[in-house]
Amino acid sequence: MQFDFILLACIVVLSFSIIHAIEVTSFLSRLTGVILGKKSLAYSLQNAVFMLTRFFIMALMPILGLIVDIGVNKDSYLIMVFCALLGASLLSVSVLLLRGKVIPAFEHIVNDSIKGKSLIFSLLKFPIYFFKSPNKLISIPSFDKVIKNKIFWFSGVVFCIYSVSTFIVFYFGLVFPDYRTSISQLSGIMNAFATVLLTFWIEPRISLEIDKEDNIEKSSEMILSLLVGRVFGVFLLSQTIIFCLWIAL
Repeated sequence: MQFDFILLACIVVLSFSIIHAIEVTSFLSRLTGVILGKKSLAYSLQNAVFMLTRFFIMALMPILGLIVDIGVNKDSYLIMVFCALLGASLLSVSVLLLRGKVIPAFEHIVNDSIKGKSLIFSLLKFPIYFFKSPNKLISIPSFDKVIKNKIFWFSGVVFCIYSVSTFIVFYFGLVFPDYRTSISQLSGIMNAFATVLLTFWIEPRISLEIDKEDNIEKSSEMILSLLVGRVFGVFLLSQTIIFCLWIAL
């Protein structure tokens, strides 16, 4: 069983990390629209990129259920969660560090769409565009500006909930194995709660600010503050919750 758990845990860590990397990348496509003045087109591109996460979510959820069913040690489960959150944070930071290559790649995709080319085929060419594009200077806002931005704090809290909610629900399935089937159904509710916060709290603020700001620098600062806040929420706030859970139980 130990080998089976290690294999399943690796899939969970990899899937969860890739989900977050794709989501951060999708927000950078939104930033591309701000830079090019194609905000509506970039919003469609963001949704298209975001949809790629569904493939990894379909792998993640059944495997978490299987891990609960085989009754792994609770400490081992929390270590897996720690690794998943760490992996998600590292990949998210990597995408941010490579923003100077990611954004020019999306610029190619946006320009392809303007010329009437298929969005799907253009997205498939993303790796080619990524490697052949020159590195563009896209600065991160200063620490002082970031922590003063409400979006940073909103993002940290929302993405903390978004990150740990599903893991915590399945954890309680381990704590109360007789009710694990019923408890596992709460994962959809918790995930939906985080999604509602993202959709009706964060996203409208981003869209309103982008639409009313003609200043590209200000809009870029806001989106990048959102992404830095996301890393803060996933890496620090989420890990703190998991640590407290480990101490308490």
